[in-house]
Amino acid sequence: MPRILFVDDEPMILSSMRSRLSRRRPDWECSYVESGAEALDVLATLGDVNVVVTDMRMPQMDGATLLTIVRERHPKAFRIVLSGQMNRDAQLRALPVTHRFLAKPCPPAEIEATIEQALAIQTRIENPAVADLVGGIHHLPSSPPLVQELNRLIADPTVGVNRIAAVIDRDPAMAARLLHVANSAFFGLRRQIRTSLEAINWLGVDLVRKLTLTCEVSMVAARAGVSAARITDLQTHALLSARIASRLVKQEEAATAATAALLHNVGAYLFALAPIPQREAVEAAMAEGLSENEAHRRVFGCLHGEAGAHLLNLWGLPLEIVRAVALHQDPKEAFASGTITEVGAVHLADLLARVAARWSPHPPPAAALGIDPALVERLGIADRLLEWSLLANKQQTDMLESAA
Repeated sequence: MPRILFVDDEPMILSSMRSRLSRRRPDWECSYVESGAEALDVLATLGDVNVVVTDMRMPQMDGATLLTIVRERHPKAFRIVLSGQMNRDAQLRALPVTHRFLAKPCPPAEIEATIEQALAIQTRIENPAVADLVGGIHHLPSSPPLVQELNRLIADPTVGVNRIAAVIDRDPAMAARLLHVANSAFFGLRRQIRTSLEAINWLGVDLVRKLTLTCEVSMVAARAGVSAARITDLQTHALLSARIASRLVKQEEAATAATAALLHNVGAYLFALAPIPQREAVEAAMAEGLSENEAHRRVFGCLHGEAGAHLLNLWGLPLEIVRAVALHQDPKEAFASGTITEVGAVHLADLLARVAARWSPHPPPAAALGIDPALVERLGIADRLLEWSLLANKQQTDMLESAA
């Protein structure tokens, strides 16, 4: 039975949620307390909880302080701030420890729906160790040269936001973090941000600068378990995938497809940050003849796409981006609609980017793409595979030339 903890010093809010959920969610074990201290007592008694919903402004212990402790003691718990207006300092304090922000006044139905979404994504992770790993991530590993370049560009008043966004889009970790912040409810936007450029335009360069500087130390710490070569490989593949995916769908879907492709291997960072015994277990499984995906299933209980989607969903990214990341390794789900949507575009872009890196500057034979022939026939894309292969190789060449 899922365990939900509500913390708010306004009794009327707690009473409203208790009345609603007692009728609608008898399968949830809900606790309601009016202070951070009481919340810690409940957590000590219950042990693990699935979701913590807390007000930000409370006497003695505010929401950010409470969630900092929750993150340390219960890393897999989904952490939600439900609060009214906060000053910018409070916002920045809450960012590292909060998965979702809901702005007061918030309809109870929206709170319930957010909790439902949190519980649904949790069920996708079979191995509790993965949920612990994802829940404990503060920042994904990022590349020191990119952080330095970003700081240099932001400090230059003659540099436009397009150049800043282009640098951020070279780093999936940085892009994911920026989208996380931009989609936080307390910034007041009633639509969802889907690209780095949109996020910078909304948040402002000054806040992006502060976030970059304050997150840099945490990023360096997170990088400790990931080699520089691995980070570079992941970034290059993500950027190439994003370029390809945006060209496989309708124009109105291109931004979402590109962002989902940019973030599709975020879960690979999580696996790279896993304890050494788990990483060694993956290598041993592959030595037995298992594919990389089969090895990940055995050791982590999920694929990297599902783990990455778990994190991105916790960070509040748009559902279509989360879904595309979660399903991009499952072609049956990716093409369930019978057409190439954002999800299918990410699946194809991932495959095309992989072979482009091996076959550039010449397109690979169709068999090397690794696409199910039955799927190719059902979608009617046989004639387009060569076109897409050439596209992938052109994007690969353009990236190499721009980096030279």
